[in-house]
Amino acid sequence: MTPVPLFDCRLPDSALATLADPFRLGQLAAGPAVGQLEQAIAARYPGRHAVSVGDMTHALVMALRLAGVRRGDEVLSLAFNCMSSNSAIAMAGATVAWVDVDPATATFDIDQARGRITARTKAVVAYHVSGYPADLAALRALCDEYGLPLIEDANNAFGAAIDGHEVGMVGDFAIFSLYANRQINAIDGGIVLCAHAEDADQARRLRRFGIDTARFRDGDGEIDPALDVPEIGTSSSLDNVRATIALASIADVDARIARSRRNAASLAGVTRDLPLTPITALPGAEPVHWTWLIRLADRDAVMRRLKARGVLCSKLHYPNHHYTGFHAPPSDLPGTMTLQNEMLAIPCGWWLDEAAIATLAATIAETVRADP
Repeated sequence: MTPVPLFDCRLPDSALATLADPFRLGQLAAGPAVGQLEQAIAARYPGRHAVSVGDMTHALVMALRLAGVRRGDEVLSLAFNCMSSNSAIAMAGATVAWVDVDPATATFDIDQARGRITARTKAVVAYHVSGYPADLAALRALCDEYGLPLIEDANNAFGAAIDGHEVGMVGDFAIFSLYANRQINAIDGGIVLCAHAEDADQARRLRRFGIDTARFRDGDGEIDPALDVPEIGTSSSLDNVRATIALASIADVDARIARSRRNAASLAGVTRDLPLTPITALPGAEPVHWTWLIRLADRDAVMRRLKARGVLCSKLHYPNHHYTGFHAPPSDLPGTMTLQNEMLAIPCGWWLDEAAIATLAATIAETVRADP
């Protein structure tokens, strides 16, 4: 069969055409697309403020800093996640307190999280695994009970929803990835979604060394010596070229998300009688299915057979609590270990049409039933 990629990062001709102006006008670093992108994303989230940065890790570092996390603090986070997320906690100087997942739903274990909270805990980072929404109502209640900011790690969950709210609308902060294989493709980049305008203003300063760019230069265009920089930031701005690509990607994002959902539903329907267990979305949740997640007792054997037939499935994550560099205390994470041993991510993205999905489902059926 034709190889089935787990992700498809190709840009359509319509997106490539939008790059003519930035290159022709020389607006490569700064330019109007950055603000337009932030406005377009904020429009989806009433009352929220979007700030673009250079990548999702810096977006999460920014959210942690805005949330008041400092060196020596603790942050609750899933071990079942990507290093691009959890490394941000270490970059902020904090220590991770690992939290388990419910292996049936791949969502944040609220009860265990409660037991992980200490006097040093300063924030909760909740990852929506592969676009499957976490229980945001329970997470919000937990954080409110302990006075903790909630940061939604929605890096691959743009457009997902639960209980009638798009993910990103419940946390004090949320982050989205604009990496090439996400719902919005900017080649790379990130978004910090803030509940308060003052946090967004601070984020815009911090992404450019702490400079208030609107006031940094005087009437001669020179650096204004009267303007102080009271808090030093970093260089993490999104450039105009990538913002232009992202704007083109937003134009049809809902149609592409709808296709991914239909594809996941089709795969679930066709394979319902096979010896595999789909990860189940929480009641009221609408995943965006960055991938379709299943569990199999003989996962590794099935994975190798699928890959041999051109289906680029994946274990997706390697639990980060295995990495000693986090210097985190040992944690009992049985749900995480179940996913580590059994979970498989299957391609279901918008680039797969009905015929491709039918062929993929048939290949899965043949492979799962095959003798080892």
